[in-house]
Amino acid sequence: MIRVNLIGASKKKVAKAASKIAVPTSAMPFVLLFIVLASAAGGYWWYSTLTKTTADLDAKIASAQAQKAALDAVIKQNQIYESRKKALENRIKIIEGLKRNQVSPVVALDALSDAIERTQYVWLSDLQQNNAILSMSGTGTSLAAIDDFMTNLGNTRYFRNIDFSNATDAAGNFTFSLKCEFAPPAAPKPAATTGGN
Repeated sequence: MIRVNLIGASKKKVAKAASKIAVPTSAMPFVLLFIVLASAAGGYWWYSTLTKTTADLDAKIASAQAQKAALDAVIKQNQIYESRKKALENRIKIIEGLKRNQVSPVVALDALSDAIERTQYVWLSDLQQNNAILSMSGTGTSLAAIDDFMTNLGNTRYFRNIDFSNATDAAGNFTFSLKCEFAPPAAPKPAATTGGN
């Protein structure tokens, strides 16, 4: 008996072989391959950007640290100069204070003798000086004479802050003690000259 294959076995084998070699009709593998390659390229670009940024920041940090070291040296130098300046300013203040508080004994005694000459019946028995403060004690025939002496001290314009301590009556005369500050009057300011036609 003869058999006839109507299905076509040879065509089936050719069709199987053709299906193995044929290009896939789906684009999904290409999309996945593109995603993988794009991810790798993006990761490399991101890594290189971060590396470059890190290198730039490291360079900036090194530059800033060098500037900080230079500025620290300048600040230290400035602190040394400031301490020297303060020491010199303190010395100048001390010298100016000494000059300001320096009492010229000749001028002080001259002004004091002027006040005594204007006052009758008052005699000084003791005079002490501590910088610009004069402490004196003496005798007056009356409280009015002592009051006149204090007024005359003030009128000389060389004595300020006159502090009358006490006066005691001893055999008709009053012994007194007082303190005052010797301060020569400020020199008058020169008159401003006006230039007019």
